[in-house]
Amino acid sequence: METTKRLLDLSERALAVACVIAFIVMFVLGIATVFFRYVVESSLAFPDEMIRYLFIWMIFLGSGIAFRRNMHAAIGVFVNNLPASMKRAALILATLACGLFFAVLFWSGLMTTMRVQTQISPALEISMAWVYGAVPVGMVFLFVYAAELLAKQLRAPAGELLADDH
Repeated sequence: METTKRLLDLSERALAVACVIAFIVMFVLGIATVFFRYVVESSLAFPDEMIRYLFIWMIFLGSGIAFRRNMHAAIGVFVNNLPASMKRAALILATLACGLFFAVLFWSGLMTTMRVQTQISPALEISMAWVYGAVPVGMVFLFVYAAELLAKQLRAPAGELLADDH
């Protein structure tokens, strides 16, 4: 079990590094776009499109990080007022619903990614599968992290089921 946790921690760090790199590249491209447009007075064709595609990837990869760290929006007041046994059941049901949602989104994203393989982006001239691939890749991480959360919820003491405020 400890090996699994270390592997999941490593995957989370890799996602964080990928998101930071994507953000830095987006930032630099944004500055370059402004510089070329207003100082050089000649627009670059690709930065706007690349920024958009990096943003998509950053959102789908970053969602996994947020889910694993329990940073998504939740209505804890309802669950807090439930008896301990109902609290566990409600959280497990919510996690199972999330896992099902991630699985459906994975399948739909995979089918869409395969369908758009032949479409080429206008400026970068890459397959749109590289862009749409963010959905199934992100969902794999979300599904795995949901399975980890479910395992924690099944064996954690009732007092430790809800996230702390830190």
